[in-house]
Amino acid sequence: MPLALILFAVALGESTETAPAYVLEYPGVAFGVLPAEMASPVEGELSDSSGAVLSPPNSSGTEIRIYYWSEELDPNTRKGDWLVERLSTMLPPDVLPNLLMGEPDWVEGSMASPYRETASIGLVPTVNFNLINENGAVTGEGKAAAMFRNGYSVLFYMLAPGESMMNVRAVLDVVISEMYLEAD
Repeated sequence: MPLALILFAVALGESTETAPAYVLEYPGVAFGVLPAEMASPVEGELSDSSGAVLSPPNSSGTEIRIYYWSEELDPNTRKGDWLVERLSTMLPPDVLPNLLMGEPDWVEGSMASPYRETASIGLVPTVNFNLINENGAVTGEGKAAAMFRNGYSVLFYMLAPGESMMNVRAVLDVVISEMYLEAD
């Protein structure tokens, strides 16, 4: 595990079988850890059909957003493509002209969770993205991920200004590794 991930995990506290940092009730997803920017999340309307949770304004300029929808996807849906397409519709419209997105990748979720054997979120598509200016300089760095369980699609992303010292990609990897399915 890279040093940055180890330091982040230690800063958040080691995962134990205690209450999760946050639970999305309707999709039944627990976040074992969340970055400090999400200590007091701003919840939009949360229903059994959809919802949104956002990070409050913070000094680092880091933005964290979690969305979910109740939807049955066709079994042939390419989930990496779903992530790229849905992310493009959920990012603020003013950043789209400056968006440079990588190719989707897959990671195993829940690997650092004490529930990895009994309540894993399974394979998770992820995609890295940058915001660039007209000169090609990076003005923002982000990573997004999605999970599909219990008839829900969940999209979450982190975006930080280019000058931010936070490695949002490594942080989101830790969040994914600590997520698990909440018991009904």
